[in-house]
Amino acid sequence: MTLEDSNGGRAAARRAARGKSAPNGPSLPNGAGRRKQKPKQRAKRIAMGVSGFVILVAAAGCAWVYQLDSNIQHSALDTGTQPQKGKVIPGALNIMVIGSDTRNAAADSSIGGQDYSLPHADVEMLVHVSADHQNATVMSIPRDTDVQIPPCKDSKGVTHTFGTHDQITNSLNYGPGCTVSAVNALTGVHIDHFMVVDFAGVVNMSDAVGGVQVCVNHNVYDPGSHLKLSTGTHTLVGQGALAFMRSRHAFGTGSDVDRTQTQHIYLSALIHKMKSASTLADPTNVFSLAEAASHAFIVDNDLSGVTNLISLANTMGGIPTNHITFATMPTAADPYNPNAWLVPGPGAQDLFDAIANDQSLSGGSSAPKPTASSTASATPTVDPSTVEVHVLNGTGVTGRAAAVGSELTGKGYSNTVVEHTSPGVVSASKVEYSTADPQYKREAQQVAAALGLPSSSLTTASGITTVHVVVGPDLKVGSGSGSKPPADVSKATAGAHTENAGDTVKCAQATPFPLGGLPASAAAYQGLTVEQAYALATKNGIPDSDKVK
Repeated sequence: MTLEDSNGGRAAARRAARGKSAPNGPSLPNGAGRRKQKPKQRAKRIAMGVSGFVILVAAAGCAWVYQLDSNIQHSALDTGTQPQKGKVIPGALNIMVIGSDTRNAAADSSIGGQDYSLPHADVEMLVHVSADHQNATVMSIPRDTDVQIPPCKDSKGVTHTFGTHDQITNSLNYGPGCTVSAVNALTGVHIDHFMVVDFAGVVNMSDAVGGVQVCVNHNVYDPGSHLKLSTGTHTLVGQGALAFMRSRHAFGTGSDVDRTQTQHIYLSALIHKMKSASTLADPTNVFSLAEAASHAFIVDNDLSGVTNLISLANTMGGIPTNHITFATMPTAADPYNPNAWLVPGPGAQDLFDAIANDQSLSGGSSAPKPTASSTASATPTVDPSTVEVHVLNGTGVTGRAAAVGSELTGKGYSNTVVEHTSPGVVSASKVEYSTADPQYKREAQQVAAALGLPSSSLTTASGITTVHVVVGPDLKVGSGSGSKPPADVSKATAGAHTENAGDTVKCAQATPFPLGGLPASAAAYQGLTVEQAYALATKNGIPDSDKVK
């Protein structure tokens, strides 16, 4: 017998023993001769397979979040040398959105041309979200606004001072924390977060949503931003979207104020696109948006992390479109430099106050509605004069404990003691109490509510029988934030060029005036109308912006 015969015989014997046919024999009925799996074993294997899949998906999700988190750049919120002005309304959010013209990075240089000068804030928008998260106001501040920028520190801790007169755009020279300080000084509105986006960020975000649809009422060409569009509706992506946002010569009167209105048209169209089912229902779109946003923005330290950005996006996404109002700070010619700079005009302070007081410009109610889960109970259950409160300074800024102590005394807490010992600098305010008696917690909750602090500020501590308030940089009371009467919304909006995001997106109106103030490289277009410039640009082979990516 050969080896093959021997192996074949043994294999046949094994198959016969198991009830299976030889390779060339007839097949058995379905399932005959097979070892049956017990139901429990089968279920266990399926469960193990599903569990493995879930673990892989979870691991991929964690890796994705980690990747996005590592993309996000962040820095200190407010680098001014003085505490922010303005009251804090529980639940409300004020976010400073800054468009930077920095061109140090290769991606920005390829778009706007290389420039190693200090960055400037091309766009400054103060976004206010009401306490009930049902209304939003987006107020633009023209970049040429004349302000006295407060002293602030750069990323290396060096303090910089500014002259009595300066354009607010220059506040970004030493970081977004300086811009936050400058806008707070100008408006009196307490700012909670900032988001900075550069040229490449605008390009990437417009690409991530698949383009934004805008329209113009005439052929236009702006030799400054290189925006070139024919009459009608166009979908802009990439550099075309950036050119529309940066155009200063194509629309209105060609002023900085008109540029803010063009930006509002773009953002209104972007909101419509973002809220459309086709954008957010597709997981691929959501991933692209998250990925683009993680690269596009520099944020403050408290907003860093993709989960924080998603939470903010969900908050903004829940606001009805017709409850979002765009406005531009009312302006007047600056007596110091009347031909180029601006100052807040009539109605500007009313607009600032409306934002600070959480008043809606859209007609909906924006009364603060703090909840028990987010803020300490504000219902008085204890006579304030019977509560002993010790206030300690955890900010490193001289006088903050005394200021907060005065605030508490004014609210009836006459038994308030300002401590002169420091607990060291803290990142957030704390209201400490003992667990020895439930009454201590009620007293601490009431003190926290009186100061506008959230319930998360409540902390237990051993060895104390009084309420201790450790003042942190987030506690704004006692910073000159006295209450103001409601603002006159009609005055606030009279000269603010308001637009409601719920309305049909308007067409940008081409300027009828001749082009002027152009760089030497665009001398051929000087004195032409934007329509004549469009014809010349077409003759010169310059493509329309909706054909450029």
